[in-house]
Amino acid sequence: MIKKLDRYVFSEGVKFFFLTLTTFLTLFAVIDFVSHFNMVSKVGASGAAAYILGRLPLYGVRVIPIATLIATMVTLSRFSETSELTVARALGISTYRFSAPLVILGVLASVASVAVQETLLPAGLKRATEIALKAGEEVTNGPQKVPGVWFKDRAGDFVFFWELLPKNKRAERVSIIKVKDFSPTGRIDAEEAIYEDGGRWLLREVFVRDFKELKSTEKEMLPINLGVSVKELLLSVNNPEAMGLLELFLTIKRLSKLNYDTNYLRVELYSKLALGLLPVITAIIGIPFGVYNPRNKKGYTVLLAAIIVVSMWITVSLFLSLGKSEVLPPLYAAFAPLLLFGAVGLFLLGRVES
Repeated sequence: MIKKLDRYVFSEGVKFFFLTLTTFLTLFAVIDFVSHFNMVSKVGASGAAAYILGRLPLYGVRVIPIATLIATMVTLSRFSETSELTVARALGISTYRFSAPLVILGVLASVASVAVQETLLPAGLKRATEIALKAGEEVTNGPQKVPGVWFKDRAGDFVFFWELLPKNKRAERVSIIKVKDFSPTGRIDAEEAIYEDGGRWLLREVFVRDFKELKSTEKEMLPINLGVSVKELLLSVNNPEAMGLLELFLTIKRLSKLNYDTNYLRVELYSKLALGLLPVITAIIGIPFGVYNPRNKKGYTVLLAAIIVVSMWITVSLFLSLGKSEVLPPLYAAFAPLLLFGAVGLFLLGRVES
């Protein structure tokens, strides 16, 4: 009887999980299409569709914890409303045992979330970024800073940015090696480069060396046409949000050896891991709130789920912003909200009438 009951509870939870997941993904896809409708005239309907499909895995990993929470709460609320939970208790089956299949659902949702982050999300988001940049759209989820950017300018010289800051349209610690006939003829070093337009950059605090005449000069500012824009540079770099967990880990390891600042990459890595574990936490939180439904009010479950989702979203966003601004250590910024809500969920679960 227990196995049949487990299958029954699990199947009900899965049904509501996929219903919630499909509803939210459809809603996000429609909103994305409407907000980027002008993209159709630039890249065509197929390009716009590819952009939206590329972003769906990103929405998916964010919706999976919400779908798990709502599925757990609605499933238990319905069992409570139909008195099936009461009957199970009368037969000696505790609330914890009755809810076990929903915790398993949370574990499977976590595995699915990590799998999507490692496989579908990187390829989809990279494709969506390429389409957005080609269409001239702003990439809102682009990297805050990109370390170690090498490229060749329009004159064939080698350019190095120690750190590119796309959102500020500038780069720090710039080096340009002038080349002619495969031999270096000079070098330009600058503390900062600010992008203007049309591939033109303005260098500040510049030191120019001429290898042929063996002389050097210093300048406050030096305008130069590198023939490349910030958006074009972004096409050649990896966005941390579009990286898988393994790729992020290896990138952090490689850049740490070169003494680059990897704080923002660590925040991204730990936040991805925390997001993968979040469905288990939301399943645990959903059990006590799903079981307790005063007078079997249907609106109670929906309202409470909305309050929990908003509270979690605000808390996670706050801690991650503190982590990215280096106010909090990356590990703490990513996992503190998880531990906080996990503790609340276990506390409430311990007070459930078994």
